[in-house]
Amino acid sequence: MADDASQPAPKGAGYLAPYKVLDLTDHRGLLAGHMLAQLGAEVIQVEPPGGSPARRTPPFAPAWPDGETSLFWAAYASGKLGVTCDPDVAEGLALFHRLVADADFLFESAAPGDGRPAWLDPKALAAVNPRLIHVTVSPFGLQGPKSAWADSEITLWASGGPLLPARDDEGRPLRISAPQAYLHAAGDAAGGALIAHFARVMSGQGQHVDISVQQSVAQATLSAVLAAGVDHANFLPRPAPPSDAPKVKPLDLTGSGALTRRTKWPVRGGLAEMHLSMGSAVGLSTNALFAWMRAEGAPPSRFFDWDWPTLPARIKAGEITEADVEAARDAVEAFLSTRDKSELMTLSLEHEVRVAPIQTTADILASGHEQARGFLQTIKGPFGDYVLPGDFAMGGGFTPLTPAPRLGEHNGRIYGERLGLDADALAGLHTQGVI
Repeated sequence: MADDASQPAPKGAGYLAPYKVLDLTDHRGLLAGHMLAQLGAEVIQVEPPGGSPARRTPPFAPAWPDGETSLFWAAYASGKLGVTCDPDVAEGLALFHRLVADADFLFESAAPGDGRPAWLDPKALAAVNPRLIHVTVSPFGLQGPKSAWADSEITLWASGGPLLPARDDEGRPLRISAPQAYLHAAGDAAGGALIAHFARVMSGQGQHVDISVQQSVAQATLSAVLAAGVDHANFLPRPAPPSDAPKVKPLDLTGSGALTRRTKWPVRGGLAEMHLSMGSAVGLSTNALFAWMRAEGAPPSRFFDWDWPTLPARIKAGEITEADVEAARDAVEAFLSTRDKSELMTLSLEHEVRVAPIQTTADILASGHEQARGFLQTIKGPFGDYVLPGDFAMGGGFTPLTPAPRLGEHNGRIYGERLGLDADALAGLHTQGVI
């Protein structure tokens, strides 16, 4: 049982400095409490005596001591205090209720399918503290026919819908890169908690905020939501052809390349993101691109009379074929491949073209812009320094991050100094496995 009761508690100065948060989430929700900690709230991470599963979540720092290597934990538990408690036993439940009575917010991620403990029942917690904002993050929410279903990263993306537009040319769904479904939900949990807080300011009453990961990821399809605005109202869903029908590549009337996968363009030193857009909403940007190309003698002359805002009508009329559009994309790819990634942003602003270099983690770490804004913070952890994104906005109201807590690191401070338990009582609870 680690203990730092001799150290003074840090004094927050952020927007949420007066508020206390209990965070019982595991690897499925840590980001929510981390965000409130950045805003100055006192966030107490409550772990079982054996530690949170988040401590065993990759990626890992192999040079750090065994049991302390999770960079996932180091990132998303940073800024928090840490205590241990087992509410499944009577002594632990009494201790937990004392924490709840003094809290303003409580986050947890116990899924119904895993067997939610009775002590997390919203009504039970509201009876302990009627002003509590209780936020639950679960795969499908606490109510509904799917509430108790098992989940995984891939099934959450599938059930929420984003796998539908993320298909290859054969119609097969593609995995959504690194695991992030619960990060979307945790961000929604932080926002939902503050909305509930605004209501509490007016009513004096707390409430339960029920976050469904499926609903959170369903809203992560922004480009499809905007499809109608670029003259392609039927972009999604794309109906599958009959099994005996000839395979024909669907026409991408947006011109963006979203159906052809040509939105990432090779440049010297990496990749750039650009939608070769057509239609009344965004076609002028592609006109500017081809004007830039013409100024440097790049595109074949057959593209000179193309007006990209009006191109969808010409395609529908049969004047321009998909092969013609693909040839235009080839010309763009050849042109961009000669540009250096480091100078591409300056050139795109000069020519009013919506193309952006894709930054790697190393690019962001070396970015003079991010350094000037103070976005990256170096955390002096117990086993070595590490760098994290800092304030997610400028203008004050944020507090410097502190290292993620070690297991039970602040038991002495919270249970001893705040709740008044003496050293013998703490030692006894530790020996019994309560903390």
